[in-house]
Amino acid sequence: MVEPGLGGRLSDQVYELVRAAIAAGELTPGGRLVELDLARRYGVSQAPVRDALKRLAADGLVLQFPRRGSYVADISEEDARQAYRVRAVLEQFAGAEVCRLAPEGLDELLRADVEAMRAAARREDVGGVVDGDVSFHRHVWEAAGNGLLARMWTVTEASLRSFTAVSNKVYFGRLEQIAENHVPLVAALAGGRPEIAGILFREHVLEIWERIGAPIID
Repeated sequence: MVEPGLGGRLSDQVYELVRAAIAAGELTPGGRLVELDLARRYGVSQAPVRDALKRLAADGLVLQFPRRGSYVADISEEDARQAYRVRAVLEQFAGAEVCRLAPEGLDELLRADVEAMRAAARREDVGGVVDGDVSFHRHVWEAAGNGLLARMWTVTEASLRSFTAVSNKVYFGRLEQIAENHVPLVAALAGGRPEIAGILFREHVLEIWERIGAPIID
């Protein structure tokens, strides 16, 4: 339910609520998103829902068809494979650059993201773990001092959220392990060796892919 007292546009709040529902699997791939139903669900008019769905479509999380409506996007394993292959390269670059730049305050942000993942894991909140994971890597990419890389995260995030929303394989094992896998990355960024930090970030992505079950590199 949208809470007007929280501030911000209603469409922004609806956007975040629907995005979280997709990430958590509450809105299933291929499912139709009816504006009136969502408006009733969140206690708003259809206008902010319409705006939110347009933004989600731009993110790649929703598909919109003329005269057919809006649907939760699906993403194939091949699409995810391609996204992770590119992401592995970009993560290596981002990790190395951030280690070299050592931006002030980033350590606190990343540790807070890890704690958020841990807290969500204790609640068995899959969507919350995904949110913390995404926030962690977004903070790293944005701190790399490269405007293009920061903008590319938007596209990358959409692909990652779509895949985690449609594949339960990514959640094999304990949710806590997802959070703990990020702890060495925080230490690597503070280690003062950019080449090592870059490799660890790349391996982090490859490990995630291996958990999904399809290795990227032969």
